[in-house]
Amino acid sequence: MRTITSITSKDTITSTLVNQVMEGSDYPYYYSVITFGYFDNLGIKLPPSTIRKFWDKEETIKTARRLHRALHETFNMDGIWTFCERHEDQLDEDGEVMSKGRFHLNIITSNIKDHIVEEPKYKVKRLMYDENRMHIPIKDMVYNDVVDLKIALIDSCIMRASDWVNQYQHSIKTQLLEEPIDLDDTVRYCLKEYVKGKTDFTDVVLFKASDFYKP
Repeated sequence: MRTITSITSKDTITSTLVNQVMEGSDYPYYYSVITFGYFDNLGIKLPPSTIRKFWDKEETIKTARRLHRALHETFNMDGIWTFCERHEDQLDEDGEVMSKGRFHLNIITSNIKDHIVEEPKYKVKRLMYDENRMHIPIKDMVYNDVVDLKIALIDSCIMRASDWVNQYQHSIKTQLLEEPIDLDDTVRYCLKEYVKGKTDFTDVVLFKASDFYKP
């Protein structure tokens, strides 16, 4: 078994990361983009002491670890892979960086077994009573299929796990990855800053909040 730290080629590292995520065969996977909002669920601006943490890599990792643990414990997922990315830097009129962009997270998760949501245990049942963005409890919504219900529950689980992620600001967007090509493209997109040579892969991949092979 090849571990990430045992290889050095950029192409090989990228392919190894992609292949580890794609080892499963139970589709769909889910892809969540998580932006840290400035307001809470009541529309009240968060204190500066909290907002400053959105630029802090270590604080971002702590938040990612909470999300990783919550998703695993709630849905018993086979795999969760977390990537870190910055928003665009703020530039001056000469194109010089005035301030770095704050962080956000890209999280890819394996499928949730149907029985987890159709015969829910306590942690999933609790999520069912959370309100969606229309302020209707998830349990009272009519969904097209179980996949839409799973997306609603993933979003709710993530929002519960961190006050950085909230309803008011629409901080999270989760979508399906239905085919292997969708998953391959998404992992490579999450690695784009590394592939373009802008940063090291260890700055992009949050190993402490992911299920990649350990050295």
